[in-house]
Order: sequence, then structure tokens, then C-alpha cells
Amino acid sequence: MTIRDRIKIVLDSKKKITNPLFIIGFQGVGMVGTLASQHLAEALECELIGHIESEYLPPIAILNNSTLTFPIRIYYQKKKNIIIISSEVPVSSEFAFEMSHDIIDLMNKFKSKDIIVLEGLVTKDEQPNHSKIFGVPTNEKIKKYLNDNKVEVIGNGAILGVAGSVLLSTIQNGFTGYALMAESHINLPDASAASAILKKLADILKIEINTKELDKKGLDVDKKVKDIMSSLSRFKKEENDNSKILYG
Repeated sequence: MTIRDRIKIVLDSKKKITNPLFIIGFQGVGMVGTLASQHLAEALECELIGHIESEYLPPIAILNNSTLTFPIRIYYQKKKNIIIISSEVPVSSEFAFEMSHDIIDLMNKFKSKDIIVLEGLVTKDEQPNHSKIFGVPTNEKIKKYLNDNKVEVIGNGAILGVAGSVLLSTIQNGFTGYALMAESHINLPDASAASAILKKLADILKIEINTKELDKKGLDVDKKVKDIMSSLSRFKKEENDNSKILYG
């Protein structure tokens, strides 16, 4: 049995959906994709229409508003004709490649041609710069489109996991798409980065997305990071001073 035989997209709704915009966010750098996609689904009051299941996924049930649900969920916003796929679990490299094909199959099912990937971007700085949004286009036309929307196109780098696999599958299947990325904390959930991406997405799609909750969570995380960095800085200074006393 191949891996793809063990991946199953379950649609609980029989709604007639045609040519929706796909937006996906999977667990990656700073959990930005997960935070952004889940918040977007809630902010747009999307309907849960399905999920992705597989024995290759961690055996986790998510409790949301006192209701058990699957960790990879599929949402739909009828008025704006948007499908959102949001994952709260990590996906292995091999499984990510196969899952991207299933997402493309779902796009084909709904006759969709456009997809946006939400993801975090690794930064070497102690504090990520959330004021700038970066993009990865799938073709030259989309590159110009991103530039026109003041998104800085990344020249070199790599996108891992489902995000990267989906973009490659998009190119292979003649679809158009791009990734929106914000610098993020690596080891902490970065709500500020997720908020920054959603603000840019709202600007591009000309829709309203309330990010106040994400902004508050982001400020809390930023404060904790600054406190940690300050403590480390004091510790290093004290360590150096003690070294001078002992060995000077």
C-alpha cells in the first residue's frame, strides 16, 4: 500500500463549490501558517466542511469550543468563495509531498486555479521584523503582482514541508499561486508574524480581517522574548565579571 492510499480527504458538505481561492497554513516556522490560517477561518466566520485524515498523522484530537475536531481542517467561506486548509500538527517530509498532491486533487475537484500559502520565515535577528512581508511567486506574472502589492519577492532560499511541496505541485499542474511570509521567532509561536501576514492578505484581497486578538498574543510573546534576552544578557555580563575576578 502506498502512502497516498492512506491519505483521505473527507468532505462533510455537499455544497456546490466552483473556482474558489485556496489558502493553506501548515505548521512550520513559528507556527505562523497554523496561527494565520486558523485565525482567518474564525475571522471570516467560515464553515467547517471537511478534514484530512491519515494514520501517518499524529493521533491527536483537537478540542475547539468544547467540540472535538480533526487536526487538519477544511473551511469554506461562501460569500468570498475561499477554501482554507489549516493544520495544527506537523507533517513529515515524505508525507508532505504526498499531501500536496491531494490538495491539488481537491483544487481540481472544485475547478480552482489559485492558491496562497501562509508561512513563517527564519530570521537571524533576535527580534523578527514584522513590518515587511515577503513573497514567493510561482511565475513572472505573480512576481509582478506581488511587487505591485509591496511584497518583497525572495531571491534565494528554501521553503520546507507542505508549503514548499504545494507550491511545486502548483507549478507542475499549471496553477498560479504564491507564498506570503513574515519573519518569525523560530522556537515560539509567533502571533505577530501571523497578524502581519493577514494584514497584507487583507490588503491584497480587499477584504476585512480583524487581527486584534493575534496582535495581543504577539505582544505577550514579544515581551517574554525580550525578558529572556535581557536575562541572558545580564547572565553573560555577570559571568564575564566573575571570570575577571577568578582569572584576571
